[in-house]
Amino acid sequence: MKKYIVSLVFAFSALLMLNGCMVSEDKLTEKVQQSIVEYEQAEGKQLQVTDLKLEKAEGKGYKGVLKGTIDGKEVIYDVDVVDEGSDFDLDWKLRE
Repeated sequence: MKKYIVSLVFAFSALLMLNGCMVSEDKLTEKVQQSIVEYEQAEGKQLQVTDLKLEKAEGKGYKGVLKGTIDGKEVIYDVDVVDEGSDFDLDWKLRE
């Protein structure tokens, strides 16, 4: 019985540590949006985001679509993200 309880405690602890290392999808979405907006500002463009949806892809990857306006013109970006826990790799491309 003692081994069983110790195993349960260990498994629960491992789950908590694993969950603490991963960024929630909501936080990841916020960070991705902020990164793209900041990049466009650095390029002299004013991006107003109207929608960003990310969906889980393979492994640590996410794919999504960002919709918004730049200087009154509607834009759509295809977004690829790889979540590395405390950091992420981000790539986006403007649809034409």
